[in-house]
Amino acid sequence: MKKNKNIKHNTILYNKNIQFNYTIKKQFIAGIILKGWEVKLIKFKNINIKNSFIKINNNKEIYIKNIIFNIKKNINDKQKKRKIKILLKKEEINYLYKKSNIKGYTLSVLSIIKKKWYKLILVLCKGKKKYDKRKEIKNKQWKIRKNKILKYKKIDF
Repeated sequence: MKKNKNIKHNTILYNKNIQFNYTIKKQFIAGIILKGWEVKLIKFKNINIKNSFIKINNNKEIYIKNIIFNIKKNINDKQKKRKIKILLKKEEINYLYKKSNIKGYTLSVLSIIKKKWYKLILVLCKGKKKYDKRKEIKNKQWKIRKNKILKYKKIDF
């Protein structure tokens, strides 16, 4: 049997704030190094990625910081908010390092997905201005209103 080249993936967590606050320039799928208890918490969606950010060291290593694991047991705060290493190719790391140093660009986590293993979708994005956000809200409201009008209005030809 042949396997499909299009591998489906399940989205575990999605960060809605990224699309509202930033314009997405490029996406990367990256692996992450997790411990066993972290995998279980991701599986049951006991994790928060809203305030997380990505840091690139001078050694060209990428880490995620501020991922919060919601643990009921008494575990140190250091383990709840530990930095997690991201796995990418050298060319991708160099590209992200150069682009993230440009003013206005930032790296963030868009979502956590599961293919065979848990992976991250990293996003290189640029911040939006307030007027861009307002324009986007108006467009969404207009689309909703337009669909309601077209739904109830019968057009005779």
